[in-house]
Amino acid sequence: MSPADNIERRIEQLHLSTRTETDKRILDDAFVALRKGIQMPRPGLWRLIASSRMTRPIAAAAVILIAVALFLSMPARNADTVDGFYSTLGAVRNICVSTFQPGQTSPEQQVWTSQDLKVRLFKTGIGDQAQFALLDIGEKVQMTMILSTVETEQLTEQELRDLEKSVTPSFGLAPFFDAKDVPRNARWHRVHDQAIVAILPGCAVYDLTWVLPGMTAQEASHKKWRVFLDAETHLPRKTELYVRSESDTEYKLESFAVVTYPSEIEIRELVANTFGQPGSRTSEPVHIGTPGIDR
Repeated sequence: MSPADNIERRIEQLHLSTRTETDKRILDDAFVALRKGIQMPRPGLWRLIASSRMTRPIAAAAVILIAVALFLSMPARNADTVDGFYSTLGAVRNICVSTFQPGQTSPEQQVWTSQDLKVRLFKTGIGDQAQFALLDIGEKVQMTMILSTVETEQLTEQELRDLEKSVTPSFGLAPFFDAKDVPRNARWHRVHDQAIVAILPGCAVYDLTWVLPGMTAQEASHKKWRVFLDAETHLPRKTELYVRSESDTEYKLESFAVVTYPSEIEIRELVANTFGQPGSRTSEPVHIGTPGIDR
């Protein structure tokens, strides 16, 4: 099974279709973002008891179960503050962020990032409509592949410096690039609602909420970013972005992301299968499947 299939199978197991017309828009938006110094490519190229003998085995089992339950419900390390969250996430070496629109079962964009390899691979769309973009800081090139047409451009020294700064600490996953960019009116708090916690077992759930002011108080929009942190790794497994207007009482889901952590080898193979080996990335790319579509 290929590295891409490993990652996609994990996503598919979460029981999460894309619209063809959104593919070009997403890639174009990503290109524009990079020009502004964010984390995307540009054109040319996101966790007591009893004492009798008879009851000791039962008590011991109860202790184990209680301990496990307590462990799973413990807050993730450093997650009680926004700074702690960003610090933990920024230490990740390899990550894949797959972004979905509500109701979709296939991601409209996937972004693989390897800090060690110094590469970012973007994929939008599915099947024959899939489009790819590669930022290779080590090789100092940016490449795009649309309908089997590959374009390559050299990265300037300024672009290389900007790209190296743009990868961490959030990998484009969090709504703000850095903890210092989080608005003063934002609130970071743990979610204890069991109906929400049960959505992804083994995770602690946190919400980041803030207000975007409008021309008037009635035009203000309220944002909520929810993150499910794995109790063992303390890293995000899923995020959800919500919005509501001042007059609304309920938040509306805008998008969500599934997060996986492929190995450096998996990302290296994925990049090589798409754009070729370093130093020879002008050969024709190999098609990569998309969950539930190309199998």
